[in-house]
This record gives sequence, C-alpha cells and structure tokens, in this order.
Amino acid sequence: MNFPYLGHGVGLRVPHYERALAGALDVDWVEVITENFFGGGGRPRAVLEAVRRDVPLVFHGVSLGIGSLDGPSGAYLRQVKALAEAFEPAWVSDHLCWTSFEGQYSHELLPLPYTEEALDAVVERVLRAEDVLGRPLLLENVSSYVGFQASELTEWEFLSEVARRSGCSLLLDLNNVIVSAYNHGSSVEDYLQGVPRDKVCQFHLANHSQRHNHKFDDHRGPVPPEVWGLFESALARFGPVSSLVEWDEEVPSWEELRAEQRQASRRASQVLAGRAMLAPVDGRERDAGGRAGAPERRASGASPSGEKPRPTLEQTQRAFFQAITWPQGARDFLQTAGAEAQLERTFAGSAGFERVERLEIYADAYFYRLLSALREMFPRLAYLTGDVPFHNLVTDYVLDCPSASPDLRRLGERLPEYLRRHAEGERAPLLVDVALLELALGQALDGPDGDVLSEGLLATVPSEAWPSLRFTLASTTARLALQHDVQRVAESCHAKRREAALAAGRRSEGVPVLVGRRGFSTYFRCLSMAEARALECFASGLSFGAVCEDLAERDPAFEALTMASFLRRWLADGVLGGCSGVRSAPWRR
Repeated sequence: MNFPYLGHGVGLRVPHYERALAGALDVDWVEVITENFFGGGGRPRAVLEAVRRDVPLVFHGVSLGIGSLDGPSGAYLRQVKALAEAFEPAWVSDHLCWTSFEGQYSHELLPLPYTEEALDAVVERVLRAEDVLGRPLLLENVSSYVGFQASELTEWEFLSEVARRSGCSLLLDLNNVIVSAYNHGSSVEDYLQGVPRDKVCQFHLANHSQRHNHKFDDHRGPVPPEVWGLFESALARFGPVSSLVEWDEEVPSWEELRAEQRQASRRASQVLAGRAMLAPVDGRERDAGGRAGAPERRASGASPSGEKPRPTLEQTQRAFFQAITWPQGARDFLQTAGAEAQLERTFAGSAGFERVERLEIYADAYFYRLLSALREMFPRLAYLTGDVPFHNLVTDYVLDCPSASPDLRRLGERLPEYLRRHAEGERAPLLVDVALLELALGQALDGPDGDVLSEGLLATVPSEAWPSLRFTLASTTARLALQHDVQRVAESCHAKRREAALAAGRRSEGVPVLVGRRGFSTYFRCLSMAEARALECFASGLSFGAVCEDLAERDPAFEALTMASFLRRWLADGVLGGCSGVRSAPWRR
C-alpha cells in the first residue's frame, strides 16, 4: 500500500501536550505512542482530538509483539483498532520484535533470530494483526545487542523478507541501523542497500550513546552527525520518505525539538533536489552481495555436520526471557544448571563484548523500565519508602506479580494488595493506604470521559421532584476506605518532610477518601462521615429523599443545608455523573 507523504514531524511527548491543546504544533505531523492513549479520556484523549484537527497524526506502538509466540494479544489489537477508528491516523506502526513469553510481558523490544521459522511466525502474525486492525502495518527495525547462533539471514534480509511475504511496509529507524551495525560488526551501507526501495514509508531519526564496547539506543539529545549522514544517504536511495525526530529522554523545549525537525526538512530538500533517479540494471532489487531476488538460506535448525541442532524459536525465546528476568540478572542465571551451555548454544558473542554482557543490557533495561514506571505511578510511596527499600520492593513485586498486560500502565494494579502482605507494608501500614490512593489517582487521570452533572441543569429541577431524584457518580469518581490521614501525609510529602509524613500517618482512625478528576487534573480529599455516607447511599441507588432521611436518623442534628453544601461541592468537583427519577425531565442530558 502507498502511504501518504507527510513531510517531517516529531514524536509528541507529555511535556508538549499543552502546546498540542493550544493548537500550536508548527510541524508537518506528529507521531504518538499508541499505548499512552488507551485510558479512554482525560487530557490524553483531548490531546488526540486537538492534534488531528491541526496536523496529520500517526500511531506508533511498543507492545504489539509481532514476533512473540503468544502474541499479538487479541484484546490489545482491538484496543488499537478502536483507537484508530476514533482518531483516523495516517498509519499505524510498531516494531519487528517480540515482547512477551507465556503471558509475561517484558515491555522491551527484544530481537528475533533471523531464521526461516521466525520468518514464518512473523508473517503469519502480521497477516492476523492486519486482519483484526482492518488496516496495513508499518514495522520498524529495532536496535539490538545480541546475536543468535541459529540466524540464517542478515537483519536487513530478514526485514525485507517479512515485508515481501506479508505485504507490510517498513519504518526504517536510521539510528537503530547504526546501533545494530556497530554492535554486530556489520555494514551500514549493506543494510541500506539491502532494503527494498518500494517498502520504506517512514524514517526515524534519533540519538544514541557510545558506551565502552557498544552503542546504546537511548533517544537522548539531538540527532548526531552520523545519523544525519545516513539520513541523506537514505533519501538519495529511497526518495521522498516521511521522517520523524524521536527525543524521549530529557525531552527538550519545543523550540529545540522543532529545530531538529526543521533541520530534517532542510536536509531532505537539498538531497531530493539533486537526487538522480537510478534504477537497478535488470529492474529488480539486489541484496548487498549483488544477488537478485530473495536471499539464499539453509533449512531452519540445520547445522554443520557433527554439531548439535540449533535452538528453535521457542527454545531461543525461553532462554532469552529467563536470562533477562532472572532476579539477579543474566550473570547469576549462568550459575544455574545447564544455563551456560544453553546460552552458548543460543547466543553469539564477540571478543570484548561477550554474550552474557550483551544479555545484561536487556536484563538491566527490563528491570529499570519497570522500576521507573512504578516510581512514576507511585511517587509518594517511593518517597516514603526510600530509594533502596523501594528498589527492593519492586524487585520482589515483579518476581511475584510479573506484568500480564501489554499496557504498561496496568503494571501497578496489584501493588497495593501485594504491599499489604510484604514486609514494608507490615512495617508501615500507612504505605498500603498511600499505594491505594495513588493507584486510584492514576486510574482517574485518563479514565473514560463521561457526562458530568452541572449546577445549571439541577437549577431547572422543580422542587417537588427533588425527593425522588437519584444521583449517579461520575466514571472517574472513586471512594476509598482508608485507615490513615493521607491528606496530611501528602502535604508533608509535598514539603519534602518524610519523617513528618510518616508521623502524620501513624494514627489509624478510619478515613473515607474521595478521588476524582476536575477537568484534566486529579484530586483527592478526606471526607466527613456524613458526606461519605451520603455518597455511599447515592451509589447504592437511594433517592435524594431517602438519603436525607438516612442521614437524619444517624444524626438528629443533620440539616438540609448540609446536604445542599455537599451538592454544591460535588457539582464543582465533577463528582456526579447524572441523575434520574422524574418523568419527562427536559433538564436531563
């Protein structure tokens, strides 16, 4: 399929959401991370609405896992499909990699062995994914640090064959080409020449870091000269292809990011203006060695006479996953029975960059991505616990409760209950309440949008109808029954007074807490027992009159004015989602 030429864009990240909402994205187009918009509402969805009104939009996923033996997830594909149907991106892309094994997700882009078996598996999954999505996919080459003993093709041959057999198109990440070529001692020029011209529909431009014996793809900093040079070579070979600047770590100001996009545009204009349209001599694409057509290969699993059969795809992924998720890392995994021989048979190394060191890169990335995600989801919990105890808590948690969803945002769903029986939670029960609160706040942040009852609508309700009214809570409203004064704890955390926060939370009193979303911002507050009871009654379906009677029975001093103050605050905070109970109600939404 021919995708539209969009020009030159940027990857839109959270620091620039406000600019998107203001309609000030002065670039050709933007790409967003698909999974960041699965929540259904709040600021993320508003950002998508604003973007698609102003500039072309592209979805770029990180959890498809097209090479996973147990993927891609049907539920995940349906989420992407619903999102794409709602916001009509120019295209949907993801990575040529695998991400999960036996239902456990790594949230890392893990490379495949370049074998016929892997090729067949990927092609089948591409066709299945496209069938569910109802649209074609673009697949991106990933940066890699490990090689495989079973590989029969080069990376570019494998990438090209996937595109040829499945019909999908390619997102060529030029930074990843440089990183992988350096790490495996291959040729950047051969890679570029080995990819078919008619399959590349997008370029990624990004930065990487040079470590002592390898290049590491970190997307931190401006595009380096090496990548700009390859970009110009790629434009000369492939012609006008949409490009995008990725800058994911230490995200800069919009002006600095836009300057990178402008540089891509200038360089492309210069190259394309002088580009000579060259065609292969016989009209067919040729690989790096000059051979026309599909590359030669030996049968999967075959090996020279006398050698043991090479690992299957399942054996390779099992060994890989075990090594990188081992509690103390890949080096410690080597000490288990048979592991060293297994890894030697599966992975390739080189002088100065051995296989276990290559695997440790993925082991570190696996754990620290999960640690970073949970620290972002539970900032107060991380602060109160302390760096080392929180690190150890996360280590224990991901071992006992590994990620079971392609959506990284769901990683912390089981943390509060896990903490309740963990030594840290037993030592300081306050931490469990803090975790419950932060989980609810995170769920409210981008929870599905719904109707919110307004004061103006209620003003039109006739007085005689009030006793029969029944209120419902907004979809982003949650009620928590906590044991500690988390309001005082949060205030002390904000003031960076850890000891004061812990002291404030030592009392166990039983505190009802309301969590909600007001506009795009979440909030929480502790409730009086009367207000908590009123919300409980409305949530259970009681009418306004019945709720007032219930509160009056519990406290003879309760007054109607108190209920009126509750209602005013609930309306201001967006607590109520709607009301019913009157026949023919023109004031209802």
